[in-house]
Amino acid sequence: MIDTEIIAERARKRRASLTRARRDPRYRRVLGRFVAAGALSTTEDISPYKGPIKIPDALWAGRIEPRILELLPALIVKRPSLFLDIEHLPDDLREVVVALRKNQRPNDFRGIPGAAVQRWVPVVGHRNKLPSRLTSFRLQARELELLDRLGKELGVSRTDLVRRALNELAAKVWLNNQPG
Repeated sequence: MIDTEIIAERARKRRASLTRARRDPRYRRVLGRFVAAGALSTTEDISPYKGPIKIPDALWAGRIEPRILELLPALIVKRPSLFLDIEHLPDDLREVVVALRKNQRPNDFRGIPGAAVQRWVPVVGHRNKLPSRLTSFRLQARELELLDRLGKELGVSRTDLVRRALNELAAKVWLNNQPG
């Protein structure tokens, strides 16, 4: 049987450890940046921090505040300017970011379920906008000329024109294939 005194002592030590960690400048800077970016709100007395933060600091702070780990991959995808060193991501974080960029559900990330990480992508940055993926097509000169002329006439880019045409064609095909 476990002695309640031992449990109480462990709880006191854990609380003291968390209290010290919450005073650490890394934690305050990371949480302050997330608050300033509008990604998190907190009841803690945290001054907003406007500068970019280091990924290792965010990972460290995420051990204290799990919401940081939940938001971190989505913010790297949608708001990379919040961070100093996104080109040097740890392997597990890089895998999650790659999956999010491909609009795929990532593996669990440091104890945070992949679904919980993925749900933040449309919420942070430009709301309800998922990351776009680069695709290339081989078009002939005549087709490129058509894209340019139509785009100029409609006042849209080639990409927007292709998106519009694809959506219109899909609506037309699926509308015609509906059972009567």
